[in-house]
Amino acid sequence: MSYNIVITEKRTITAIAGKEWVKIGEKEVPRDEHYFSRNENEPKTRIEPIMGYSPEIEKQLSQERKLLDQTVDTLDMVSVIKAINGL
Repeated sequence: MSYNIVITEKRTITAIAGKEWVKIGEKEVPRDEHYFSRNENEPKTRIEPIMGYSPEIEKQLSQERKLLDQTVDTLDMVSVIKAINGL
């Protein structure tokens, strides 16, 4: 039998997010005459996206980093628990 011991550091950091090019709305735009010569039954307007940069915000991000990943054949569970609890 073997045991896998994994120690992972987890922390929360504050980072600046945003300033991404995204769709922020829509507007109705008239179609041109060239379009109607090919598509007579279509609506006279079309919906066009309004693009812009998202606002810059502070965001809480969760990070994980693996500090130890070890496989052992024997494991003294009492010693492991004492080490974890600082006893």
